[in-house]
Amino acid sequence: MRILGFIICFALMLWIMDMVAGISAFVDSISLAIVFGGGIAYAVAKGGVSQNREQALLNFADGAVYWGWLGVFVGGIGMATAAAGLTEAKALGSALAILFLPLLYSYFSKWMIIAAVDSTES
Repeated sequence: MRILGFIICFALMLWIMDMVAGISAFVDSISLAIVFGGGIAYAVAKGGVSQNREQALLNFADGAVYWGWLGVFVGGIGMATAAAGLTEAKALGSALAILFLPLLYSYFSKWMIIAAVDSTES
């Protein structure tokens, strides 16, 4: 039953994203690199290479959220820079994507990991 709930939540999120702006609006390579690269680095830095799989996943989830918040600051600085220089709107749009998407990626990843780890424990 947990798998069904997990699938429904994932499908609901994808449906909402598609209805709001289309899935492609929620894909940003810089934000993905911030969250997943930072999450992996944090997991290795915190637990080393000898940690078990569940602990590594939980460390990754924590690191992804930390790096997601760092991505917000990077996006905010990018937005301020683009607005201060009064550059084209495309630069401002990219900065806005970096401002919001890392948090979406990080919390969505953490939710999936915690759901998966909790389902293996019971």
